[in-house]
Amino acid sequence: MAYDILELTANPALALTPTTTVHSGVVRVGHNARIQVWRSNEPATEFGFYPPDVPPLAEGVPAPLIWAEAQVMWFVPGTQSSGHFPIGVERISAAYTPDPRGGPARWLLVSGAAHASAGLRLAYRITVQGQ
Repeated sequence: MAYDILELTANPALALTPTTTVHSGVVRVGHNARIQVWRSNEPATEFGFYPPDVPPLAEGVPAPLIWAEAQVMWFVPGTQSSGHFPIGVERISAAYTPDPRGGPARWLLVSGAAHASAGLRLAYRITVQGQ
């Protein structure tokens, strides 16, 4: 089961050079359900989101170079009674993917996997460098 995106806030884009832009913000991932049962050594749970205010990449435009980063800002401790329960981001990546609604444009999708018993707030930073 994938995490739900419970909150997504973007910072204004930062143009470092004419071809390099940094998109950053905060995303809160977790489950909308009130009760979650976590087992010891549970695998990381997938998540994905489209950062707001990132323009699409037009059809035929070569994919830019992309660096994706994330760090834990906050987490909700769960009520586990025993076992090992990691907290954090296992991996993060970003890529321009086809529009899930259809159409020729590609949109920036940020995805990853995280460990969180009840929820995480992550700071993300995506650097996009055009050709």
